[in-house]
Amino acid sequence: DLLFQTRGLKLINRLFSPNKAAETVIPFYPQKPDFPGVKPISLPFERVTPEEVGIDSERVNEFINELVSDKNINLHGITLIRKGKIFFEADFGLYRSEIWHAAYSMSKTVVSLAISFMFDEGLLSPDDRLVDLLDAGNIAKISKGSITVKELLTMSTGISFNELGAVTETDWQKAFFESKAKFDAGGGFEYNSMNSYMLARIIERISGEAAAEFIEKRLFAPLGITNYLWELSPEGVAKGGFGLYLSTESWAKIGLLFLGVGAFRSKQIISRSWILRMITERSVAPESTGAFNYGYHVWVARNGSDFLLNGMLGQNVWICPENNLVAVINCSNNELFQESAALSIVRGALRGNISGKCSLKDIAYFKQRVAGFFEARSRVHGKKPLRGLAYALRLRSAVPFDTAWLPLIGEYAFPDNNAGLLPVFVSVMQNNFGGGIEKISLRREGDSLFMAFTEGGIKREIEIGFYGYKTSVVTYGGETYIVNAACEAILDEDRSPVFKIELIFPELPNSRLLKFTLEGERLVLRMSEAPDQRIVEGYVSLLLDGNKAGGFALGLLERKLGEDFIARKLSELFNPSLRGISTEFDGWDKILFDENLLAREISSRGGGMLFGIISKFLGIGEEAEEKPQSERKNGLFSWFTRRKQTAPAILEETPSAEDIEDSEDTAQSGVDAAPGDDNTAQSGGNT
Repeated sequence: DLLFQTRGLKLINRLFSPNKAAETVIPFYPQKPDFPGVKPISLPFERVTPEEVGIDSERVNEFINELVSDKNINLHGITLIRKGKIFFEADFGLYRSEIWHAAYSMSKTVVSLAISFMFDEGLLSPDDRLVDLLDAGNIAKISKGSITVKELLTMSTGISFNELGAVTETDWQKAFFESKAKFDAGGGFEYNSMNSYMLARIIERISGEAAAEFIEKRLFAPLGITNYLWELSPEGVAKGGFGLYLSTESWAKIGLLFLGVGAFRSKQIISRSWILRMITERSVAPESTGAFNYGYHVWVARNGSDFLLNGMLGQNVWICPENNLVAVINCSNNELFQESAALSIVRGALRGNISGKCSLKDIAYFKQRVAGFFEARSRVHGKKPLRGLAYALRLRSAVPFDTAWLPLIGEYAFPDNNAGLLPVFVSVMQNNFGGGIEKISLRREGDSLFMAFTEGGIKREIEIGFYGYKTSVVTYGGETYIVNAACEAILDEDRSPVFKIELIFPELPNSRLLKFTLEGERLVLRMSEAPDQRIVEGYVSLLLDGNKAGGFALGLLERKLGEDFIARKLSELFNPSLRGISTEFDGWDKILFDENLLAREISSRGGGMLFGIISKFLGIGEEAEEKPQSERKNGLFSWFTRRKQTAPAILEETPSAEDIEDSEDTAQSGVDAAPGDDNTAQSGGNT
């Protein structure tokens, strides 16, 4: 799908270019409102000890020790339920189970549960054709005519338009119907959130209501779920395959609904027949995705009776019927699908025989282990409040200002960059780019530290905690995010001071770490985020998946700029290093001007060459979105087009030197031209 590839490359070029830090590939619209605050939980769970529901506390201790020992697990929270009662729960750091948390692909299961109401009322059948349910257009009625509701539910449509395309497309339904199929409907398994989106469109078409409102009335209300958010597509429809935010306890209720085969606390909400359809294996998933195959938007164990709701970065609801047990797990790990280390540990500990005798010593021990879990994972360690009679009587502050931070107090300006306080992953998913960091200032107010940062001309400020995390709210383009911030001043191995600030976004599985060092009048800022760039490397490669010309272009690019060029650029994007300068230094603005010229030159040699070479080989560019494919005949695209006409099944001929030179010259012109030169824009794509 050439348009999808074009916009994907534009997005990459935008991310790699500091002078494009606030640009979007498609128009931005706010999706995430304010968190409405913690509300009283409707239909809450009873809390008990493990032994009260027949579980050995020693077994709980064992898997907690495993979780603590595995340094790759970044757990936000875990809740365990048996016989309808919570016997273990833990929140880590500033993550709280009552705050909604991004669920990603666990959203899909909720869509399937909503489809059940239409199935039970005879309004929809798994065998109904998609083109008969939604406006598909005449061409799609032929090319997509074999796709049924069943193929949507089992991830077997074969459609190419996927999550990566969704962040660069404004009409998801049209893109779905116009997208190429990798295989015939029902002929394989291809996990794709756009299948779930089409189900959300079907819910709206049949019910006459917004999908989120329909689900709230029919599913959430009977479960006592009152606090939720479902982000909307550019077309104003619930995203279906992702975009849902729910609290831990809300997910526990949905898990319990499966244990009850559609019943929750003796009330049948979803029909037994539909639940049984959902948890029946229907598609065989690749071994690389984990230990589960696929049902109707539910992962079904290959070996065992358990099943799973799963979202990327470590979001899981695990249901174990043999032990009448549900586990809700939220993490921030570099994990796609269900290859989750935390899930594997919990699953290994809580299957089979789990009964045992109560040990108060065990219960006290695992509470102690849980208390220390987050501190062991935290990237900053706050100071301990001072103790003594004077502090107890409040004659002196037990939490005074940390004077180690006094050297940083002031304002610093930065050259053009594409780094922001909002994690890169979040910015891409939300299509929300604040612009590169222009200024950062740190100020003291009594015993408190505040950091203000200016991005895209907009100034925001957050409070930083010396003795723990302080909570602030920041707004980006109408979207609000809770931010918990703490800091620590340390000495590195050379006894030089390093100042660290950790930013935690408790509604998301994402966090930022800022490290400051002083070099005279310069402030060096090194940033990182978790999960890191590894989570998106595979998605970037999908842009050229199955395209021989694109693959050849990428090979040439890495030959010219070094092996693993894309991986290195992504690492720089997710882990930027910036050099600011104090605005009290004479001539700071002239220094920034010169450094901006250099930054644009570096950008042209990086992202410009990337877009220039690949777009030339594929025959795409700024003007290509409106051009029919037959008119895009230059460079290797022309060679592959000619070759396909003569040998459609086999592409063995080597491109001519003229073809390659034509493409290299075009890309190189985007490197050598001065920043802002018209030739750069014409020949280098989006540089």
